[in-house]
Amino acid sequence: MTTIQAFTHASFIYTGENIVQKDGRHLNVNDVSAIEDGAIVFNSKKIIWVGKTEELPIKYKKVKTTDLKNKKAIMPGLIDSHTHLVFAGSRASEFARRCAGATYQEIANEGGGILTTVKATREASVEKLFELALKRALISYRYGVRTIECKSGYGLDHDTEMKCLTVIQHLRKALPQMTFVSTYLGAHAIPHDQKKSRYLDDILHKTLPMVAQKKLAEFCDVFIDEGYFSLAEGERILRTAKKLGLKLKVHADEMQNTESTKLACKLHAHSADHLLKVSDKGIAALAVGNTVATLLPGTAFYLKMDYAPARKILDAGGRVAVATDFNPGSCYSLNLPLMMNFSALYMQMNLAEIFASVTSNAASALGLESSKGSIKRGYDSDFVVLPYERFEEIYYRMGW
Repeated sequence: MTTIQAFTHASFIYTGENIVQKDGRHLNVNDVSAIEDGAIVFNSKKIIWVGKTEELPIKYKKVKTTDLKNKKAIMPGLIDSHTHLVFAGSRASEFARRCAGATYQEIANEGGGILTTVKATREASVEKLFELALKRALISYRYGVRTIECKSGYGLDHDTEMKCLTVIQHLRKALPQMTFVSTYLGAHAIPHDQKKSRYLDDILHKTLPMVAQKKLAEFCDVFIDEGYFSLAEGERILRTAKKLGLKLKVHADEMQNTESTKLACKLHAHSADHLLKVSDKGIAALAVGNTVATLLPGTAFYLKMDYAPARKILDAGGRVAVATDFNPGSCYSLNLPLMMNFSALYMQMNLAEIFASVTSNAASALGLESSKGSIKRGYDSDFVVLPYERFEEIYYRMGW
């Protein structure tokens, strides 16, 4: 039997109840549904009761209680719904060269770029990859993240992709206080040592069936863009994955518009991610469908590209999540609150939209909206106690 505990006199408890009722769309600042001088009763698994401290039921007044003295707020645990957590090697020297004027293509022609990461990841053992991923997950945890999506994609061959997905299974056992969502992204790039047609065949007929059979991933993702996988190839992979019982995500319309956001909506993918070059047709599809637009402002910042048109998506009625896109090449950061800061400053998102983007809308992007992303009875008790009195302090304190 799990022990029941309580927190009382929280400055605010941000339940996000209105956000859920509005399906994460057309939000105003009051939709964070803040309970002033709040209390929450919970055990290690579920939230049992939430409300004002003065309304705390008598039967819970004798449980182990922590008084927050109206100096700390409570909100749902943050959800980072797009990361590339599992890889080996460093590209710090390449980053320094790029900042000094070398182009990405020059570095790639010398065998650098993604090939650097693929080589290091292929050479690393499961134990080494787990050690690296565990350290990163703990950093994410300290930023308030309690649920994190992790993709494979730096193996670009059957054995290494399976190895990376196995590491995610090990993370679940090592850190039960976090929820790890596993995504197979074999179609991340074209391997340098294999023809595209052969690799595509391996994905469709070898790796995907084994991933599904061994339940190594909940999702399948594809990078659809010029120079990577075409719209037709991406659709073929995604439809195969769906038949095998995997849920869908799409790296969509990042470098060029390919109308892959429209494809994501057509296939009822849980999310379409990046969207720097999304078209008006793609935005219209997001507005009427259930696919979440997962925006990654840290990558736009890192690459000095225009940000995704969050305001257009939101005003049209689309749901927006925000994630780090932590990866070795274009956003080496696990700081989700910093991405929230970018969302406010450069994507003109309001307080409730930012809140939803890392809670309930992010939960929807991972298919977890029935248990995470809001503070309500029966939901998972992976909420966070902030060291601040108000939610907005998180993204006001840039980079803290």
